[in-house]
Amino acid sequence: MPRKKPDDLKSSGAAKSTPPMTSAKPTAAPAPVAAPVVATPAITPQPSGFHPADLNGDGKVDAEERQMELEFRRKALEDQDAMRDAQRNMTWFALFGLLLYPFAVVGASLAGLEEAQKTLGSMAPTYFVAVAGIVAAFFGAQAYTKKK
Repeated sequence: MPRKKPDDLKSSGAAKSTPPMTSAKPTAAPAPVAAPVVATPAITPQPSGFHPADLNGDGKVDAEERQMELEFRRKALEDQDAMRDAQRNMTWFALFGLLLYPFAVVGASLAGLEEAQKTLGSMAPTYFVAVAGIVAAFFGAQAYTKKK
């Protein structure tokens, strides 16, 4: 329900309140309550031909603004590329860890480290599910974006 403005409250009678009838003595009228001050942000209308690269708002994209927009777009593409590379590296690292984990268990067994073998063996189900989730999320996201 939207808030009512102070003028609306006065005209609808909602601002008037009746004092409770607790005693037969006459009571003084309630003190008037000041209306809250609501700060509204200054909204500047944008011209109909507004372009995001127009930083000074003159309606024209000059050479400096164009250069800044191109630099911004180039940086955004570089960031997206670096993010994809990092995700790809993380996925390959996780996949190799998933494939090499059984060799760590066998290696601990061959080295005679029974406690290490038991610990690695007991961690295996959780580790495999977690790493498989990482790999599946990466490949699923890749398939989804290529399909789009």
